[in-house]
Amino acid sequence: MASNLKVIIENSQAKFKIPSGTRMLVRRSCHAVLQHEHYDAQAEIRVTFADNELLDTYSDKRVSNFEAPEVISLPSEEDGDDLGTLVISVERILELVQVYNQPFEMGIVYASVHGVLNLLGQYYTDKKAKDDLMLKEAQILTKLGFAPLASYNGLL
Repeated sequence: MASNLKVIIENSQAKFKIPSGTRMLVRRSCHAVLQHEHYDAQAEIRVTFADNELLDTYSDKRVSNFEAPEVISLPSEEDGDDLGTLVISVERILELVQVYNQPFEMGIVYASVHGVLNLLGQYYTDKKAKDDLMLKEAQILTKLGFAPLASYNGLL
């Protein structure tokens, strides 16, 4: 499962240095989501590291207002292996990890996990959908070795 996944990563921002190992974390996160969801078809996901300015240019493509503010998922409109693109704001992640007192790696893993679930058609559309998706996120984060945030308490 998920061994047929190709993750293409591009850094489209120059404001922040991407720490070593970040690309590997993103790949591991994408694989973990597809494994958790039993998605075993051939797949390709593009990931673009952005700053807030670039991320904001995609804001009109958000599916719901419940989406994480640090990642926008753009599902592919073509048939085939391409699942779509994740646009991740490194700048917003750095802001959020300071607020929640979390390491940068946690922010990048959460954005990747949340984004891939969105590419698979799972969104925070209402309270039940949000709770269900948060449970999946918590399970996947735990499998990846990251403790879910306090807002996940009671879901595991």
